[in-house]
Amino acid sequence: MISEQMYPNIGHPERAIISQVDRAILSEICTLSCLNSKLSAMSKSTPQIDLPGLQLDRSSPTPLHQQIYTFIREAIGDGRLKANYRLPATRVLAGDWGISRNVVLLAFEQLILEGYLCSKTGAGTYVAACRSDDLPIRPAAKASRPQSKRAELTTYSLLRRASDELISGCSVDREAIQPFQVSVPSYRDFPFSIWSNLAMQVYRGLHIQHLGYDDAGGYWPLREAIAEHVQVNRAVRCTAEQVVIVQGTQQALYLAGSLLLQPGDPFWMEDPGYQGAVACLRAAGGIPCPVPTGPAGFDLDYALQHHPNARVVYLTPSHQYPLGGTLPYPTRKRLLDWAAQHEGWIIEDDYDSELRYSGRPLPSLQGLDQAGRVVYIGTFSKTLFPALRIGYIILPDASTARLFIRAKALLDRQNPVVEQMILARFIQEGHFQRHIRRMRQLYKTKQTWLLEALQTVPDQCHTSASDAGMHLVAWLPTHLDDRTVSSELATRGVTAPPLANYTLAHRQPPALLLGYSAFTKDQLETAVATLTAVLRTQDSIR
Repeated sequence: MISEQMYPNIGHPERAIISQVDRAILSEICTLSCLNSKLSAMSKSTPQIDLPGLQLDRSSPTPLHQQIYTFIREAIGDGRLKANYRLPATRVLAGDWGISRNVVLLAFEQLILEGYLCSKTGAGTYVAACRSDDLPIRPAAKASRPQSKRAELTTYSLLRRASDELISGCSVDREAIQPFQVSVPSYRDFPFSIWSNLAMQVYRGLHIQHLGYDDAGGYWPLREAIAEHVQVNRAVRCTAEQVVIVQGTQQALYLAGSLLLQPGDPFWMEDPGYQGAVACLRAAGGIPCPVPTGPAGFDLDYALQHHPNARVVYLTPSHQYPLGGTLPYPTRKRLLDWAAQHEGWIIEDDYDSELRYSGRPLPSLQGLDQAGRVVYIGTFSKTLFPALRIGYIILPDASTARLFIRAKALLDRQNPVVEQMILARFIQEGHFQRHIRRMRQLYKTKQTWLLEALQTVPDQCHTSASDAGMHLVAWLPTHLDDRTVSSELATRGVTAPPLANYTLAHRQPPALLLGYSAFTKDQLETAVATLTAVLRTQDSIR
């Protein structure tokens, strides 16, 4: 396995990815790529080449390892680097180019992973013995795209540059649950007895076949249960073959980005928006193009005018995160028309769609889509509990789903089967739907508690009821800094994320996110009292 000590300059997501791609997988890829498996027979007389023509641009925003990767990949594709040629040692190349050996190693690892190169201990690194037309050469970023109604997905790359900037939206620490933490379900109201009984039934019924590797796409009965659930409740049109089980929204976003984005591709991003999505799609190679998103929803006119070349958009249309609005139907229709006409892709994160307190939600974008341009993402982290680590992604068709499963299997062979079996029964027996109904009523009541408590501080902040979700947005006086207020609250045991943490380019008025779903009436009232004291203190030192 590749250790942190071996690659000290590589970011955490890349190390995590590389660590999961062990030598057995790389060896298998190498074997598949080298049709005649002649590496073992190669002697030191095998032709060795240098790499003329590569000019590293240190002023370019493209990372050095990506420049090396692109040069070698294109040289193999156009025949400049021929099959079975041995490349110079990484130490030699690093010395010739005046760069760290780790940079060269990272480029080589990516090329080996994708089948362009083969490596064998003691024998060196070789160009894989594949026909050039078999290689998954990606077109340049500005190349014209196929004029098909349902475009083929681009070849994916699972290793990308990662830096502090890229992973800033990802939380890795255990989070203490304290008011007003957002997106936390009410754990104390989870039906533990029902879940425990189902777990015992599953364990008693386990057979030998359940102990081995399952389908990387997920436990089939669970995929069937999810397909039926979203058809009925979200007007999603799909079969179980289109459903792929993942570890959660983050994994779904990263893999979707790896499939849909080429390095340097722009993508539209809600602003303010979910920073976890920004981090995942940037790590997959994309460049975020912030689009103003407010009470009227996603500003499509702005996106088309300022970022016309984008072909991927990330949206939370059912309950926009973090502001909480619903994307109007006319904008939904225009987005779908844009995707169909320009071969774009819509990543629909159906966040909080099931936690609606009044009225019926608008149909999902996926359900309205006629051209197969929507990738639909859902999770059980908010409706059940995040430790379950089960989410799902619904692809436009079965063939696209199989491609996604192949990409997922490279990094994550499968989700734990037992948990999937328990969840499948939980849904099939109607417990999930009943739990959702109970949580809707409970969260509506908790929102009322919070609104009543906030009436004691009308001068310091204002908010209004929301018809869905697990948090409210509390708008502060414009002279206050929401990050400063949030930091002061944290010192007093209250977690209230500032809206500024969710913005990319378009400044928002100061506001705090106040989660209520996981807390009692007393907890909410105490936290509001703390908020009141902090606001008065901040106002007095203005």
